[in-house]
Amino acid sequence: MDTILHIGAHRTGTTTLQQFLMRNRTELRQSGVAVWTPDQTRYGLFAGLIHRPHSITPQEERRGARSCGLIGIELARLQQSQCRQLIVSEENMIGSVRNNLQLSRLYPDLDQRLLRFHRGFGGAIRRIGISVRSYETFWASSLSYGLGQGHPLPSGDVLDRLVTQPYRWRDVITQVATVFPGVEIVVWPFERFAGRPEAQLSLLTGGVQMNVPLTGAREWINPSPRRDKLRMILRLRGEARLCDRVPEGDGRWMPFDADQQDTLRAQYRADLAWLRAGANGLARMVDEQNPPVIGKRTEAQSPDRTGQSDKDSGGTGGWAHAPARDRRDGGRHYGQQEIMV
Repeated sequence: MDTILHIGAHRTGTTTLQQFLMRNRTELRQSGVAVWTPDQTRYGLFAGLIHRPHSITPQEERRGARSCGLIGIELARLQQSQCRQLIVSEENMIGSVRNNLQLSRLYPDLDQRLLRFHRGFGGAIRRIGISVRSYETFWASSLSYGLGQGHPLPSGDVLDRLVTQPYRWRDVITQVATVFPGVEIVVWPFERFAGRPEAQLSLLTGGVQMNVPLTGAREWINPSPRRDKLRMILRLRGEARLCDRVPEGDGRWMPFDADQQDTLRAQYRADLAWLRAGANGLARMVDEQNPPVIGKRTEAQSPDRTGQSDKDSGGTGGWAHAPARDRRDGGRHYGQQEIMV
């Protein structure tokens, strides 16, 4: 059985992919693919493994050893059930948005965090999937999410530190390859694959064909709060005086000025160039406009979503879904289901 880790990054549609996997868990299992998502990993299975490396106590070490034992038991159980692949989607394996914002760094201590999972999975890992995103929108989305979780509105100094912090996606990928030598690493850009969990699933599984159709491929879950909602959050927190730093309207918040955005975009272009050039043999980048998708289709391929990362595709592409419409508070409404952030 091949184990496949999907480790993020945060704010690149991870929750959307995880909800898609959960929704189709039974159908995937019928095709020989098992899935572990945060509903399992964060409620016992990884309880002793997701911690800041510098704050681990002897008690946490014991809990970590127990989690490694549980992982081994579950892997053996799946192996006996003739499961061919296991997808583990958990972005907190590499850190958290909170830690990134607190330290103004891109996944500090990532290698030490992953080493704990290396002990749990051993040599069972076949492939690791990572989604990357342009820095100006990655940090803007992280800051919006953080503000909704109680973090302060970032000052000019904080924004400057995020622009000048030294860690890049290249460093993230290099550290992953160092912890898991010889494991295939597949990287895809958020801008190409946002809102396309079926395409991401195809990349993770290596294009395994499903025996039954999958549904829910066009739901967009856990988007960052938009400007009107951020202003409402500030007012509810008694910080109405800060609302003038978040422009009015329903659009996405961009805290960086034009020069900072240009710098962050240049950093991302350099990362993509490194990936397209082969990433020193460490990773394989998939940057196709129309990557292969899985499952039985009833219509033609979905339209190209290049440059449409914040909007849903207008066509169905044969996947069952309800058309989404924007909510003024930053969530989305899908028929009878309201998804809030």
